[in-house]
This record gives sequence, structure tokens and C-alpha cells, in this order.
Amino acid sequence: MERTRAVLKLVFGVNVLFLTLLAFSYPYLEPGTGSYVVAAMTAALCLTMLAIVALITYFDWDVFDPY
Repeated sequence: MERTRAVLKLVFGVNVLFLTLLAFSYPYLEPGTGSYVVAAMTAALCLTMLAIVALITYFDWDVFDPY
């Protein structure tokens, strides 16, 4: 579980970084433009990844467990 936790911390940190950068750039985007659509899709992807990280952490699922 230790290796899984290290990877989950890295994924969590990267997603929070991306969401922070998106939050700072959001006021400068105009709705309906291509960059606005890409920012919305990126935010949705990051939030989905955060939800997956939360579920894996909550259920203590060892992703790298040898079979």
C-alpha cells in the first residue's frame, strides 16, 4: 500500500496544481471560445481524477498488489 499511496499523492498534487492554474486563468477566458471549452474539459478531467483518487484512498485499494 505504500507504493500506491506515494503514487496517489503525486496524482493528487498534479491535479491540484492544474486546478489552481485553471482557476487563475478562468477570469481571462471568454465563454464560447475554444480555450474556454478546453479549460472546462480539463477541469472536468481533473475533478474526475480527484474523485478516483479519493475512492481508492477511502477503500484502501492496493493498486500495485501482486496477484
